[in-house]
Amino acid sequence: MANKFMNKLTWGDSGLRNGADNIVLDSQQIIVTRTDHMPLLRFYESTQTVALGANEDARFAVRSTYCQTRSIPIVRRLTGGGTSYLYHKQISLSLTLPAQHLSIEQWLDTICMAVCCGLYNSGYENINFTRPNDIYENGQKLGSVYVGVLDNVLIANATLYRSLDINTMLRALRVPKEKLTPEGMRTASHHFTTLPSLSSADLLHLKESLAQSIALSCNLPTLMQIPWVNTTSQTYLCDHNNLTENAHEITYSGFTITSGGVLHGRIQLDTNIRISSLHLNGNVYIRPYNLFRKIESVLRGAAEGEIMQRMDNLFYENQWELYRFTPQDIMVLLRRLFEQHRIAAKLSIAPSAASSFMIHDPDGTLDAFDIAAKADTVLVPYCAKPTWCKWRHNDGCSQCGKCDVGQVYKIAREQGLQVTTINNFEHLEITLKALNERGTKAYLGMCCNNFYIKREYAFRSANMPALLLDISGANCYDLMQEQSAYSGEFSAESSIDIEVAEKVIKLVRPESLQ
Repeated sequence: MANKFMNKLTWGDSGLRNGADNIVLDSQQIIVTRTDHMPLLRFYESTQTVALGANEDARFAVRSTYCQTRSIPIVRRLTGGGTSYLYHKQISLSLTLPAQHLSIEQWLDTICMAVCCGLYNSGYENINFTRPNDIYENGQKLGSVYVGVLDNVLIANATLYRSLDINTMLRALRVPKEKLTPEGMRTASHHFTTLPSLSSADLLHLKESLAQSIALSCNLPTLMQIPWVNTTSQTYLCDHNNLTENAHEITYSGFTITSGGVLHGRIQLDTNIRISSLHLNGNVYIRPYNLFRKIESVLRGAAEGEIMQRMDNLFYENQWELYRFTPQDIMVLLRRLFEQHRIAAKLSIAPSAASSFMIHDPDGTLDAFDIAAKADTVLVPYCAKPTWCKWRHNDGCSQCGKCDVGQVYKIAREQGLQVTTINNFEHLEITLKALNERGTKAYLGMCCNNFYIKREYAFRSANMPALLLDISGANCYDLMQEQSAYSGEFSAESSIDIEVAEKVIKLVRPESLQ
């Protein structure tokens, strides 16, 4: 006998809860939907929480020190995509229903359109969504939608802003492109918008409208509202430690930037140079939910030359979906991780130092040694010069021997390379354009990985391969001074691993300098 709820979207409101308990309620929804084939829609509010996407690497998405000092918990959603910042006075919802045969892109479009229709039917105008998942009103961001598929159950999370906490959001998350200055805060405030102040009756009407639109979009002809039973605070004590991100010991780590998001990988190799452990993450959408875990399992024990066949077998034998990226992107990441081992071996450096290499290769055909051999220029960041140095904000160096940059200048010039100090982001764009126009085949550079991830488009538009070294110490992202750094006014000092930089510079072939 068919379940009497199968053709009804059952919905309710579980009220204000902490972020971890809301994840638990999401998990319970999935269980009920899977076992009873019951579509469920739950509205709720969350206390102050940072919610990672299902596959994200917290180290690249969140300023964990800031969150810790302000007791902001970090949890992991069951849905893909990027990190979100939740707090009370937002309308949040979780939808679970049998997944049917739609792609991740189709589900994102369906739920986003349903949310837009629900808002429009409640009297809001100029509502639209921008792929993959953002809701806009009059050109300003009003909220976001995230989806995932787990055990053949679709789960969608959505949030609409009733108020904004821009200051905390920009400081807690690494992802937003707005800068942490008064001007940056104002810029962000103009980018976002909120729902008007709503009475209890208006709020209930909006939720009913959203529920109705979601039901229609998902081909569920009827609705049934119920009081949402509290099943967490008394009968279930949430183990927050299992939901909070923990650090892992790693050997090599790296990332690759795709159209669907940033993929991060961490790998440990045994004495036979085979994979003993592998961790894949990213602010991406994948299906099935545990696809990364399957890849990690299949590749355990593999040598580099065996990866492609194992990956091909896995993707041939399983149904899968990668939103706006491909298995080849995963292969590129894995190849880069093994390449770090070769770098460590050839240069006699520690795995952690090899993990500081970032390879920018537009054609995807070169390794780190190929790029270094072709380079004729070294780009260094001004933030690695001492704050007292008269050359800090100028291109050039007196080579007084009192800083890392001076040593890079000395080593590079001895090798016949040109050295340029990048003074701000605009200067970087100008310099890369000039290098391209003069026929530079490749270059070496130093910058922090946060900068490269956020500004990869500038490196890509220059269309030249580059071997970049991550800088350490007081970088602008950890100190939340990105805008100062971009404009050339960052006042702290970063550091360059001179031992590694020297070994890389000496890989340059003399013929590349002619």
